Formats: sequence, structure tokens, C-alpha cells
Amino acid sequence: MRPTQASDTQKIIGQILLLAIVYAALGRLSLLLAIPPGYSIAIYPPAGIALGMVLTGGYRLLPGVVAGAFAANILINLSMFGGLSANALIASTIVAAGAALQAFVGAQLILKKLQDNLALDSDKAIFQFFIYGGVVACLINASISVTGLAALGIIPWLDFFNNWIGWWIGDTFGVLTIAPIVMVIYGKPREIWHARRWSVMVPLLICLMLVVTAFTFTRYREEQKQQLEFRLKAERVGQNLQNKLDSHADIMLNIERLYASSLQVSRSDFATFVVHTLQHQKAISFLSWVPKVEHQQRENFEVSVLREGFANFQILEINELHNLTEARVRDDYFPIRYIEPFFDNHQMFGYDMGSTTARRIAIEDARDSGNLTVTDPLISKDTDGRDQLHVLLFAPVYENGKPQETMEQRKAAFSGVAASMVRMADLAREILSNEDMRSVRIKFYDLSYPGKKGVFIDEITGLDQAYLFQTTINFGGRQYALQAQPSSEYWRTHIAWITWITMIGGLLFTGLLGAYLLVATAHTFGIENLVAQRTTQLHDSEERLRTVLDNAAEGILTTDENGVIESANRSAEVLLKYEHGSLRGKDMLSLFTDPASRQFLSRHLRSSHRETQYEVAGKSERKELLAKQKDEHEVPVELAITRVRLGLQVLYVIILHDMSEKKRVEKLKTEFVSAVSHELRTPLTSIRGVLGLLVGGVAGDIPDKAHSMLVMANDNARRLTTLINDLLDFEKLEYGSMQFHFDTLPLHELIDSTLQSNLGYAQSFAIELCYDTPVDATILVRVDAQRFVQVLSNLLSNAIKFSRPHGQVDVRASVIDDQVRVEVQDYGIGISEEFKTSIFQKFTQEDAKAARKYAGTGLGLSLSKTMVEKMGGQIGFISTENLGSCFYITLPIAAAMTPSLTEA
Repeated sequence: MRPTQASDTQKIIGQILLLAIVYAALGRLSLLLAIPPGYSIAIYPPAGIALGMVLTGGYRLLPGVVAGAFAANILINLSMFGGLSANALIASTIVAAGAALQAFVGAQLILKKLQDNLALDSDKAIFQFFIYGGVVACLINASISVTGLAALGIIPWLDFFNNWIGWWIGDTFGVLTIAPIVMVIYGKPREIWHARRWSVMVPLLICLMLVVTAFTFTRYREEQKQQLEFRLKAERVGQNLQNKLDSHADIMLNIERLYASSLQVSRSDFATFVVHTLQHQKAISFLSWVPKVEHQQRENFEVSVLREGFANFQILEINELHNLTEARVRDDYFPIRYIEPFFDNHQMFGYDMGSTTARRIAIEDARDSGNLTVTDPLISKDTDGRDQLHVLLFAPVYENGKPQETMEQRKAAFSGVAASMVRMADLAREILSNEDMRSVRIKFYDLSYPGKKGVFIDEITGLDQAYLFQTTINFGGRQYALQAQPSSEYWRTHIAWITWITMIGGLLFTGLLGAYLLVATAHTFGIENLVAQRTTQLHDSEERLRTVLDNAAEGILTTDENGVIESANRSAEVLLKYEHGSLRGKDMLSLFTDPASRQFLSRHLRSSHRETQYEVAGKSERKELLAKQKDEHEVPVELAITRVRLGLQVLYVIILHDMSEKKRVEKLKTEFVSAVSHELRTPLTSIRGVLGLLVGGVAGDIPDKAHSMLVMANDNARRLTTLINDLLDFEKLEYGSMQFHFDTLPLHELIDSTLQSNLGYAQSFAIELCYDTPVDATILVRVDAQRFVQVLSNLLSNAIKFSRPHGQVDVRASVIDDQVRVEVQDYGIGISEEFKTSIFQKFTQEDAKAARKYAGTGLGLSLSKTMVEKMGGQIGFISTENLGSCFYITLPIAAAMTPSLTEA
């Protein structure tokens, strides 16, 4: 009695899990039938699955409906919004409860009206099945779920009815089209439903596929039309923004022309000239004149402003406490002399624009190029005290009559800049009409700044790649990006009615076809010949498979879901030293005694989550394990395990490859290399020391010919020492005996020290080391300093060796998100396509000729890769043959200083 109860419990649990998985998978796939941007779907197949399974399997399967609906909505939230929130979890729970209640009520109504007769062998029974199970019951989940989603703010109350009607239609058509298919598979009495497999299920599936195909085609055309319409609108917005920025550039150039055409511009002249502009350009915080003042002119300049009536005027800068104070002594200054509107910006009067590096660089770029320049995004306070991003525009002004053809001439003629501060968010909003603000959501940001630092305005809450418009805007020598997406208001006015009509009409036809087929096949039974044919085919397939397995060279086992061996070919029995047929019925885990092997097999053979990575046919995982033979000896094998589904049965196919000979050869090789390396290291060190002393002149003067031979011997001894050290390092890494001492260190110091130590080596090859883009001194990494220097030195030495004479090697460092990347670029012979796949393998060089020419061991890159990975990083390369190679290291950033509050 007890085994039967346990078996029934396992069966019920299996059915619940299967129902949950199928429900969740179909719910997720249903998004493919969604009509943008609605939350509801034109057909929701899980509704039909739930009703059909509860009718055929009983109310005990309702937990599977709850779990499947919850998982499906979690997957939908992840797909649509890219993450989960508390509201998403609550919404998923509400939808799951509504789906279960709907399935329960639908089954109750059908069973009551049909008096538990689910044969559906009359017109009346079929009509009642669809009306009560579909049209009536589906009112429940639509009402519960849409109300809950609206209450949580996931959908607006304004769209309540549209979402409710769409939800109800989707569930209803899911019942009309999918429930009959479920009944064919699981319905009782079996003799009736089994006979309907081909005459009901196949036509329904074909019709459903045709409807989905027609819907997909229609939706595609409608989406193309909608995308084109929105793209035209978004392009217009982008062009307007570009024009707006160009107009601001023209404003700055007009101020520059004012100074270029006048011998002297007074404060009142400047104010009169810019007042009209400030009245019509609300995004401009101020316009100003910023002259260049040499240090020897500073006193006269301050006195001239004082004479205009501005008491206590002096050139100012911002100190460490972010307070305005007297500017420190510098070669030159860029103080604000005129600024309008003066009242709103009087605190900036006299501020030295060149006192900060970013602004000075922008001013100097404008001076040298003769063009308008724009600074990095800066933070300012708006009228409400909130932080707002702005940029500064600088237009260079040169003295009249002086040549400006070359950079040196422009530097000599430079007299100052016209400057303005622009609030970029306000500027972007100015170009949007009322209709644009309702229908378009935009994001406007500086491409030079990742994350939020360079985002001026961001109204996009979730990216929809299908309707995302992106364009690049050039302004003041910088690039800005504009992204645009449709708003919910846009979709309310652009409903694709033809798509809805196509889908609903096709599904209605499919539902009517299913009802007709059920009536037409009520008394049709004729599938015995088909069953016999399928049985014969299955038998022939098993015979062919057995022949292949018995003659395979590799050991092949098959097990059930619990890891019990069902079959083993002869090669497996010979490998494990078992008699023919004695492996069948044994637990797979009993053949592996070490914990690592048992843990690997347990994870893949006895997982409760049956939908794993092995669900895809042909996908397997390989691992080296120790198998136990019948005589208790252990044999190393390479095991490959693949999950295969045969109908409702799941099998695991396990292939065993004997690794004994390979392991023996590897052990002999490793022992030989280790022994040779250790035995050679001590005498070689002595030899190298003696040779070094002789070359250094300890033994007195040595004839030139003998001295050159000693130098050659010393160089070869050094190369041999390097090879032995590499071999020993590789042995330590391979057996885990190499110790790493991690410290958090400034990256730029590590790079500088490595470059200094390799400078002499580079000079010996007439190679120049260039490090023009050092990383910020605040960037820290957690590494073993000695190993990091060893890795970078190896990359540098390789770059130097493979560079052409009198060439250069570039070293670059950059920050990408939370990673730092160090690159070593040479312009030498490059790497051939054939060698790229094996470049990080030990004892490899491109060919023997290269090994002799460039004096390498073939271990450096393999050691470097292992060391970098031990330090939590990655190593890679980009190379073009005959043009050079770029090897790079990426490491996680350990820490960085907090940036200034005044700079974004």
C-alpha cells in the first residue's frame, strides 16, 4: 500500500512541475504575439492549458497553474522591463491567483453542466464547453489581474478598459484553440479522445500556425509603418536640436564678430548687444566676455575694472572649500569682465575661467583651433536648488589685423574668449512642441561621459530597441547622443487595428473549426494501423542503435533520470572490467568514489529542475573524472554527459574515454621538465655569476676576441636562466604552489615602474616606448605587484622583439565601466591567422625559425595568461599580420577617489 501511495505522490508532483514549466514557457513565448505596446496579448495559450489540465488531471494540479502563472509573469517582467521590483512580484502573485481561480471556476461550470461527461460527443456539450470554459470563466482573470495592475500603477487607469478587453479576448481564444488539443492528449474516455489525435489536433495546429503566420506578417508590416512614422518624427526632433545648438554657436560667433569689428567694446555696448539674445534664449544662463590677462598685466587690469565703479574687484578662483578667493599667481588669467544678466550672475564677476584644468583646456583648444569649443558637463543649481547639468561654450577672439593662419599666429593674436553657460536640458525641451512632449520620450547625453554624469535629460524608462531612435549630434568639437522612444500617449493614438482584426478573425475561425472537428469526429476510431506502424519503426530504430553502440570504440552508458544504468556497450564493460550485462541496474554514482566526481554527476543526474542546459539536443559537458573499476582500481576518464528526451522519457547518454595513457605521458613529461629545471638551475646560476664577473673585468683585461665570446656565453646563460625560471614558474602554477601576495596599489605607479625597468631593453633594440595616456592616479587595482610587473614586462619584451628597428611601442591605459584596461601596441610583424588560436599555449612559437630569431621560450604568454586570471583579470590580443599586435590586460578597479562636486 505504501509504495503505491509514494508512487502516486511522485506522479502528482511530476505533473504539477510539468504543468508549471509548460505554462511558464508558453506564457513567455506568448510575448511573440503581443501587439506593441500593450500588456495584454491577442491569444494566451496557457489559459487553455490550465483549463484542459485541471479538467483531465483534477484540482490537485492547480498549484502547477499558480506556479506556472507566477513564473510566466516574472519572465515577462524581466523581458519587458529588464528587472524585478516589489510591484512586479506583487503583480505576478495577483495574476497567478487570478489564473488559478479562472481554471477552477471554468472546470466547475463545465463539469456541472456536462454532468462529468467530458466526451464532448454532442453539439450541446461542445457549445457549453466553449461558452462556460471560455467566454464566461475568462472574465475572472481579466477582471482580477487588470484591476491589480492598475492599482499597482503598472498600467494607467486610463487604459483599464483596453487592457481588460484585450486580456479577456486573449484568455478566451486561448481556451477556444488550445483546450481541445489538451483534451485530445489527456481527455477521458481515452478511446474517444485518442481517436481524435489526427483529425482534430493536427488541423487545429495547422490552422493556428497559419493564423499566427498571417498575424506575424500583418504585424510586421504595421510595425514597419509605425517605426517609419516615429522615425520621421524623431529625426525631425533631432534636426531641431542640431539647429538649436547651431544657433547657439552662431550667437557666440556674433559676439566674436562684435569684438573683431570694434576697436573697443564697453560694458554697456556688450549688454546692449546680448540683451535681445538672452530674452529669447531661455536655456542660456549667461553670456560673458573673458579677456586674456598676462600676470604682468593683472594689476593694471584690476585697477581698470575698479575705475568702472566696482569696488574691491579682483581676479578670483574657487579654493578647496568651494569658496571664491583671490586667484593664485599664474602666468596668465581668464577673468570674467563682462557678464549678462549681471544681477543673476554677479558672483561670477571676476572669476578666472582658467583656474580649473577642464575650462583652461577648453579655452586653449578654442585659441589654438580658432573654433568654438564646449566643456565637459558641469553641475549647477537651478532656481529650485536642484542640481542641473550645463556646459560652457568658448569662442576665441583675436586682435584686429593680426594674422591667424597658423596655430602660433593664433596664439600670438589671441585676446580672450566669448563665453556662455547653456542648460542643456532646458535647451532640449525648448525644441519640443506640445505634441512632441506628449508622444516622444527623449534621452540627451554627452557621449564622452558614461553613466549619469553626462546625461542632460532622460525620459526613457525602458529601452525598446525596435522603436528606439538614436542619432549623434556634433557641437563645439564634441559628440552628443539623442535617443527617442514613443510614449504611451503615442501608442494610444497609433493602435494597429488591422493587426487586431487579423488576429481575432483568424482565431475565431480556428475556434469554430475546432468545434466543427469535435462534432465530426465524435464516432471516429481508426488509429490501430498507425500505432502498429509506429511500433515497428521504433523496434527497427532500437535494433540499429544497439548495433552502433555495441561496436563503438568509446565506452557508452545510458541512465534514467535517477542515474540508474539502463545499458552499457562492450567498450564500457571492458574499460571498467565488468562482465557482459553486469553494469545494467547499477547506480552510476557507484562507479565514481572521489567527492568531486560524485558531486559533478549528482548535479547533472539528480537535479530537481528538469529543464536544464542539456535540454537542447546534442549539447553536452565534458569533464575529467576518476572511475572505479570492478577490482577497485581507479582509472582516469574523460566523461561527456548529454540529456536526451524520448517522448515523455528523459535519458542521459554518458561517453567514457580512457585517459590512462595520456595521463602517464603528461606525468612523465612534467617530471622530466621539473627534474631537468631544478638540476640545471644551481650550476647555471654559478656559471652565469662567473661569466658576469669575467665580463665585468674582475679577472683583469681580457683580449677583445675572448671578451666577445664571454659576452656571448653570458647572454646565452641569461637566456637559459630565463627558460628555466619560466619552466619552474609554470610548474608552480600548474600544481598550485605559486604564492600570490595581493596589495591594493595605484595602477599608474605599476605601469611607470615596469616601463622604467624595460627602458634599457627597448634601447638595445632601438625602440621607443611611448606612454602618452596615463591612467588617473586615483585608480587602484588589487594585484600581486611582482606578478603584474612580470606579466607587463613580458608583453613589453615581446612587443620590443617583434617591432621593426627604430620603431615604437605604445602603452595605453583606459577605464571602461568598473574595469581598467592596459594595452601594449607594437607595429611589427603581427601574428598569422593560423597561430592565433594557439598563442597562449605553453611551448608554442609561430615556427622554429621565429624561435631562433627572436630568442623566446614559448612559455611567456601562457604564464602571463594564468597569472592574470589568478589576479582576477583577463588577457587578450588584436593582431593583423605585418601591421602589428595589441595585447591587453583587463583588471577590476579596486577603488577610486570621489570626483569633485563641481564637475560632472
